[in-house]
Amino acid sequence: MERIYLILMFLAFFISWIADELTLLPHFFTWSIELFILILFINFLLPKIIFFKKISLTPFGTSLLFIMTYGLIGSFIYFVDFYSTALGVRTFFKYAVLFLIFINSNFTKKFYKKMFNYWLLLMAIQPIIVIIQYLSALGGRSLPHPDAMAGTLLSTSNGALVTIIFIICLIDLINQNKINKYILYLFILLSITAIPILGEANAFFYFLPIILFIRYFDFFINFNFKKISLVLSGLIIFVYLSNQTGLYNLDVNFSDFRLSKGKNSLQTEYDDTIAMSVSERFLSLVAISNFIKEKPERIMFGSGLGSYVFRYDTRQNFVISTDKDYIIKFSATRLIANIGVVGFLIFCFILLKISYYAYNASFRTQDKFFISVFRIIPAFSILFILSMFYSEPFEDVIAFSYWFFVSSLYYLPNISK
Repeated sequence: MERIYLILMFLAFFISWIADELTLLPHFFTWSIELFILILFINFLLPKIIFFKKISLTPFGTSLLFIMTYGLIGSFIYFVDFYSTALGVRTFFKYAVLFLIFINSNFTKKFYKKMFNYWLLLMAIQPIIVIIQYLSALGGRSLPHPDAMAGTLLSTSNGALVTIIFIICLIDLINQNKINKYILYLFILLSITAIPILGEANAFFYFLPIILFIRYFDFFINFNFKKISLVLSGLIIFVYLSNQTGLYNLDVNFSDFRLSKGKNSLQTEYDDTIAMSVSERFLSLVAISNFIKEKPERIMFGSGLGSYVFRYDTRQNFVISTDKDYIIKFSATRLIANIGVVGFLIFCFILLKISYYAYNASFRTQDKFFISVFRIIPAFSILFILSMFYSEPFEDVIAFSYWFFVSSLYYLPNISK
C-alpha cells in the first residue's frame, strides 16, 4: 500500500504530462489516478464501512463529507446524470477523498516524512525540466512560448502556485540546518527563475509576498521599525519599476465587453496579455452574477455537482464566446455553478478551519518537521482560495499537494477542536 501511494504521487505529477503533452499515452491513462485511489479505498476504508468500524475523520473530516454530500444533493435536485456527477466528484473532491483514505491508513510518521522528501524531489526537478524545455525549443530555432515552460505541471499558472509552497519548504529547511544551505539557495534561485521568469508567470510575484507574510507572520510582527521600512521601501520600488515596464498597465475599458452580445473574444480588442487576463476574470464574475440573477435559487446548489465541468474533448477546443464559457473557465465561478454560492462559502470555510486546526497543531508537537508543515498549511489554504480566481487548484499537482500536506495532521489526532 505504501508503494501504491508513492506511485500515486508520481502519477499526480507526471501522467497528464506524459499523456496529454508528450502524447506518449492515450488520455484514458489519466484515469489511472482514480484507479489507484480506488485500490487504496478498498484496502483502507471499505472494510471499516462494511464492518461498521470507527472511521477517523479529524475535526474537519465531517465537514468534508458534508460538502461532498451537499454537492450530491444538488445533483439529485437538478437531475444531473450519473456520468456528469462522477466527473464533478472527480474534478473537485477526489483528493479530499484521498485525504480521508490516508488518515485511515495507519501510515507511520517515518513513511510520511519519506513521502514528503519525494514530493520535494519532484518539485526540485521541475526547474531543471523547464530549462531543458527552454533549451530544446531554442535548439529548434524558435522562441519558446512562455506557457510551455511549466515542467511536468502542465501550466505555468499551476507551476507558479506550487513553486511558492516549494520555496517556503526550502526556506524552512534552511532554518532547520538539515541540508547544505547553498544547495537550498541554488534550488530557490532555480525555482524563481524557471517557471516564474521563463514561463512569464506574473502571478508568482503577486502571490509570493502575500503567502510569505502569512507563513512567517510571527516573524514579521517581531520586525523592528527599521526593518519594516526597508521591506516596504523595497516593495514600493518593485511595484514602481513593474509599472514602468507595463506589468500593471491595465488600460482596459470593461464596458467594451458585453459577453456573448458583444465582442467574440478579448483578443480582437486587446493584445496586452495582462489586460486580457484581468478582463476575463472580471467578466467571469459578471457572468456568474448573471447566472445567479437568472435563477436566484441557484445560490443554494448552483446547477448541481457535475453540471459545469470540463470534459477532455471540450477542453481541447475551448474558446470563450458565451456566458457559460466565462463561468466554466475559472475554478471559482465553475465551483459556484456546481454547488452554489452557499456551497462555495462552506468549502472556503472548511479550508480556513483546516488552517486554524493546523496552526494550533504546530504548538502541540516538538517535531520541527511537523511544525514546519503545519505552519505551511494555513498559507497553502489561503493560496488555494485565492488561486481559484486565477488558476486551476483542483488539478492534480496542486490538489494532490494540498491534501498531502493536510494529511500530516493525522499525526496529531487528539488535538482539541
